[in-house]
Order: sequence, then C-alpha cells, then structure tokens
Amino acid sequence: MIYFALQTKILTITALILIFGAGSLFASAAEDVKKGNMLYNNKKYDEAIKVYDSVLDSKPDNVMLRFNKGDALYKKGSYNAAIESYNKAIAQGSAWIVADSDYNIGNSNYRIGSERALSDVNRAKESYEAALQFYKRAIDLKPNDKDAKFNYEFVDQKLMSLKEKEESQKKKEKDQKQDKEDKKDQNKDNKKDQDKQDQGGQSNQNNKDQNSKDQKDKQQQDQKQQQNQEQNKQQQDQKQQQNQKQQDQDKQQQDQKKDQEKQQSDQNKEEEKKQEEQKKEEEQKKQEEQKRQEENQPKPQGQGEEKPQPKPKEEKDSQALQFYDTDKGERDEMTEEEAKMLLEGYRGEEATAQSIRMRRKQVPLPEPDKDW
Repeated sequence: MIYFALQTKILTITALILIFGAGSLFASAAEDVKKGNMLYNNKKYDEAIKVYDSVLDSKPDNVMLRFNKGDALYKKGSYNAAIESYNKAIAQGSAWIVADSDYNIGNSNYRIGSERALSDVNRAKESYEAALQFYKRAIDLKPNDKDAKFNYEFVDQKLMSLKEKEESQKKKEKDQKQDKEDKKDQNKDNKKDQDKQDQGGQSNQNNKDQNSKDQKDKQQQDQKQQQNQEQNKQQQDQKQQQNQKQQDQDKQQQDQKKDQEKQQSDQNKEEEKKQEEQKKEEEQKKQEEQKRQEENQPKPQGQGEEKPQPKPKEEKDSQALQFYDTDKGERDEMTEEEAKMLLEGYRGEEATAQSIRMRRKQVPLPEPDKDW
C-alpha cells in the first residue's frame, strides 16, 4: 500500500527451487537462490542483487528471478533499474507475471515523481501519469486487486494536488510580475508628479502627498491580499494532510481487522480439526476395545460342529493304537481339543489351558487265526 511506503508485490522466491532440475549446476543455483532470499529478507539488497545476477548468468530466461531482482532494486531506491528488471520479466512472455509487474512499475514511477516534485513539477506530473497507466493495466488484468485500486486513487489525488500547486505558483508569479509593472508605472507617475510639483509649487506638494498616500494604501492592500492567499493555501494544505492522515488510519484499521478475522478463522479451523481428530481417536479406541472383548470372550463348545457319527469297529481299533505312547513318559502329538485350549490360553483367557498328558499304552494286536 502507498501509505506504507508503496509496498511491492513480491513473488515467493522459494518456489524457484522447483524450477531447477537434477544435477550439480541446478542444485548450486537453487542454493544461491535461497541465499539471495535470506539476504533480501535481511534487507541486504545489494548482496541479494549480486546473488540473483549470478543465477541469471546461467538461467537468463527465469521470469521470477527478474521480478525479484526488480523488488530488491526498488527497495534500495534504484527505481529506474527496478522498472527495467520488471519489463524484462514481462518480456519473457509469462502472462501470470504481467499484472504484478505493472503494479510494481506503477509504484516505481510514483517514487520517481515524488523525487521530481521538489525540483521539476512538469516531469513529476509525467511520472505520476505513467504510474496511473500501469495501475490501470494491473486493475484490468486483476479486477479484484484492492491494492492497485487504492494506489490508483491515491496517485490520482497527488497528481491533482500537484496541478493545483502548479496553477497557484503560476498565479503567484503572474501577480508578482503585475506588481512589478504596477510599481514601475507608479514610479513613472510619481516622477511626473514630482516634475509637476517642482513646477507648480505648493499645490504640487499636496498632490505629491496624496500620491504617496495612495501608493502606500495600494501597497498595504497588495500585502493584505497576498497574506490572504498564503493563508488560504496553508489551510488547504492542512486540510489535505488531515484527509490523507484519516485515510491512512482508516486503511490501517481495515488491515488490522482483516488480520484479526483471519487469525480467528484459523483458530476456529484448528479447533475443529483437533475435535475431529479426538473424535476419531475415541472411535478407534472404542472399536479396538470392542474387538478385544470379542476376542477374549470364550466360544461355546460344539457350536457349528457336526455331530460325530459312530465309527466302525475297525476304525476304533486303529485309533486305539494311537492313544498311548511308549513308556518314556512323552506324548508324540497333542489332541485337537488340547490344541484349541492352548490357543485360547494364548489369547488371554483367564483360565489357562491345562494340558492333560497321557501315555499311550501298548495294545497287543490280536493274533490272526491260522487256517493252514
């Protein structure tokens, strides 16, 4: 904004890192850009410009580097050089950079005009008019740019004030010139009157006194008129300064209000996000607890199993041979029921599965009947 020293629109230079690809040359350029950004943020604009130029030597077509170099030049007061850098960024053909470049060129022209206003009013007007043209271009490209609209109105008022000041100066010079001519004519008249007085004696002396009085009255009248003009001019200047100060205060209050609203919105969003995360965690814990309870709940025996059918005698005899082990006291394998009990014990059941160790006894096989 203009009332804060015409802030420039600065593109984030850190995004330049994405432009450079793999390879030592591009990696080195990205590091240089980071270094230039840090120098810029620390208000070391001369050093930042050197870093940007070193990167531009290897990547002369980089639009964002041109733009941010212009920002650094603007910050150090090199407004003409900044305009040149912004124009080079526009010349690269990237449409997205044009609006912000036009905005900053408008700021630079305003600064140049402010410096010229102290010595050359006509050239100052030219700079202000150029600034208005670039602000207008920026508004056409970005109709919602409030900063560009504000700066346009502000510079337009400055231009009108400068024109009024120029007209007042011309009028003052004209009045002074007229006063000189009037005094010159008056001196001539006085000289003629003096001659007449020399010729006419006492009557001429009276005329001389009258002329002197008239001249004195006229001078007093001219002085009073000039004082009134100067007083009116001072009042106008004070009124304009007060209006400008009020505008600056209103704008600052608006910006503070926006910042407060944004902070409040961010806090609300953060609070909602925390609540959602907490809700998700509670639901997840609830699901895990429910799952754990289901897993720990013992299953009813025989549920979903088919009722065993009676087996033939031969199959029973075969199974009987596998019931017992040798006399060593060790089982060869665990029964299906013991395996289920042991598995449920691992899952955390309160009653641990007690395995029943049994020895399988040697069952004598029946002697086959010999029929030979």
